[in-house]
Order: sequence, then C-alpha cells, then structure tokens
Amino acid sequence: MLTRFAPSPTGYLHVGNVRTALICWMYARSQNGKFLLRFDDTDLQRSDVKYIDSIIQDLRWVGIDWDSNFKQSERFERYNEVFSQLIKEGHIYVCYETREELDIKRKLQLKQGLPPVYDRSALFLTEQEKIRYEQEGRKPHFRFRLDRNEVVNWNDEVKGEINIAASHVSDPIVKREDGIYTYMLPSVIDDIDFNVTHVVRGEDHVTNTAVQIQMIQALKAKIQTFAHLPLLHFDDSKISKRKGGLDIKSIKEDEIEPMALASYLTKLGTSDPIEAHVSIQSLIDSFGIEKFSSASAQFSLSEVYKLNSKVLQQMSFAMVEERLSQTGVNSSEFWYFIRSNIERFSEVAKWWQICKSNIEPVILYREFAKVALNALPQGDCNENTLSEWVKAIQQKVDIKAKDLFMQLRLALTGTKTGPELAKLLIFIGRENIVTRLKE
Repeated sequence: MLTRFAPSPTGYLHVGNVRTALICWMYARSQNGKFLLRFDDTDLQRSDVKYIDSIIQDLRWVGIDWDSNFKQSERFERYNEVFSQLIKEGHIYVCYETREELDIKRKLQLKQGLPPVYDRSALFLTEQEKIRYEQEGRKPHFRFRLDRNEVVNWNDEVKGEINIAASHVSDPIVKREDGIYTYMLPSVIDDIDFNVTHVVRGEDHVTNTAVQIQMIQALKAKIQTFAHLPLLHFDDSKISKRKGGLDIKSIKEDEIEPMALASYLTKLGTSDPIEAHVSIQSLIDSFGIEKFSSASAQFSLSEVYKLNSKVLQQMSFAMVEERLSQTGVNSSEFWYFIRSNIERFSEVAKWWQICKSNIEPVILYREFAKVALNALPQGDCNENTLSEWVKAIQQKVDIKAKDLFMQLRLALTGTKTGPELAKLLIFIGRENIVTRLKE
C-alpha cells in the first residue's frame, strides 16, 4: 500500500490540508504501507521554496514522516514524454479560444439552460485556421478528450458508489497557453510511475477523479483506490488557505500542542469519540478509513483549545523534560502538579517564575500581612501548611475564609487566581513566603 500527500507550495498549510495529510499518513501506517510526499510545483511563478520549507516543518511538527518525496518541477521531461504520446494517440487536442471567448460560450450555455460543457469546436479546426490563429499571436492550450459515452464509476471508500457521466464534464485543460501543466495530467503520471495504490483527498476532487480515471485508462495503467473526504466547514464556509488564523503557522504560534490538533483532526467526522491522545501510535492503532462519514464536518478551534489542556494533563515528565529544561524548570514534582492547571505549555514557566523569582506581591492590608507572617507555621512547607496557617490566622483576626485565601494568594503570587494554593506553597517555599509578606 502507498498513499501520497501532494500540497501545492503556493501558501502555508491550513487545517484542511493537514487533516488530509494526517489521514493519508495514518491510513498507510495502519496498514504497514508507505507514504509519499509530493510537491505540486509545476506553476514555477507561484511556487516558492519558503512554502516548501514551511510545509516540511509543519508536517514534521504534527508527527508526520515520509518514505520518499519529490517535486513535480523535477519531472517535466517525463510529463512532456507522456503528453506527446497522448497527442499522437488522439487523447489530447489543441485549442485556440481565448479566455474571453470561453467565458462568452459558458454564459450563453447557462442562459439557454444548458450545462456549461466545452463544445469541442477546436476538434473541427482546419490546418489553415490553426495557422491563422498562430499568425495572430494566439497561443494554444491543450485539452484531454474524454469518452463522453462512458459513465465513470468507482466504489469510494468514504462516499460509497459514485457514478459520473462524462457527457456532463468538460474536456479538461491539461496544458495552459503559457505552457504550464495543470494539476490533472502530472498527478496521474506520478501516481502511475510511483505505484500509488490509494488516493485520499477532499470531495472537491470527485469530478477530477472521474477525469483522471479516463486518463489512467488511456495510459493502460491500474486504477487506484479512491477515498474522498468531506470538506471541513468553519463559520459556514469552506476552509481555505485564505481563512485567517487557521493556517498551521498561526496555530503553532498560539501554542497548540501537535497531539491536540492531531487528536482532533483525525477523529473529526468519524464514528470515534474525539479524545486527547498523547501518542501518535494510539491514533494509528485506532484508525479506520471506513469510520469516516460522508457528511460534512464542522471545525471548531475552541474544541482544539479544550483538547490542548487535556493533552498536557496526560503528558509524562519524560515527554516534556527537554522542553522544561529550556525554561529552567527541572522538577518532575512541579510538572505533575502544574500540568492540571495550565492551558498552554508556556504557563509552566510563568508559574515557576512566580514560585522561584522575585515578584511584586499585592498587599491589601499591611496589618493582615503582619498577622499572617507571625502565624506562619515553622519548618518547611507541606500539604498541611495552608490549613494550619489559616486556623492560626483566624484565631487572631475575624476574617471570612474566602477573603483570607484571596489576600494570601495576592500576597504570595501577585494574582487573583491560579493553581491550588496548598500545593503552591511547597514550591514557593518558606523563605519566599516570609520575604513577600514582609514587603
């Protein structure tokens, strides 16, 4: 088994891309298969190496690896070879209409209540007409000639039985007037040459699949197994590269854990519950392409944030030890205490600094601080220190428990809210407590 993910390096990856990549990758890994990364960069003007670098970083960040990779721009010689073969065999033909002329044709067809299918008028051009167009400076584009008598059908692993009448589809342009190949033909050639067995992609490619099946047949190759995933929706619109805040670059900057995103995207739209996973292997082990529904799925960034804190709560000290050391935290006890009180990993360093560094305590009443200082139990702090301390303070002043806790928290942490104060005292330590109350 071999699956592939084929991003176009004309922009940053977004959650829709990464969901497809994860599903392709997990499908292969769950079947002990291989995974191919292909960059669809035939449009050299729009493609950029910075996007290739970014895509590689984002895929690695979310836990995806690959067995091989290549760029389509390295294979133009091969595409030209097959292109020439298909022209000789009559599968590809030359056209000279301008974009304006094609647009007028489409509008007239729609006005007459007809499907906007290309009328194949280019097939009836004489050699003299072609020469005249060339002399006028028109540059040709090329179309693949579909067998319009066929109803293309396949058993889709997500959508079930699909039937598409080729008579309702325009002959696709495979090479533009500027000489650039469109997506269609190079993708088919690559899938054949690299022995791709399973193609998993969005449902917006369903009609493309019908076209590409006829291309595969023209090249006398084996047809792959197809699975078309429903597109994700966000605020009632399709997720695209233009949707702000949903590119992986932004999500990483917002400190979402990769396993939180992977846990959400690979279960969204399936029959499985969406739960926090800390191991990518556990997601692979529970993967099944048959679990995906053909109904559209709603993407919720707030749900990813909720999963983020749950992922952190399940992470062992060994999983985060290196990351913690980079922030100056070297205590496994502190990690196991604080992980249940944070939504983002960076909050660990914040609370470590509150415990160990000089802070600006908030003293509402100086007299209270003096009483609290004198009532502080002797010896190192433990889990019983706070309860003993509170009793001792209440014996000396008439104060509600709620107000007492608030004043202690403000004085010792400078914040109104935070982790359980009884355990926090252990990490703040008696020396820092005394210093902050004296201030």
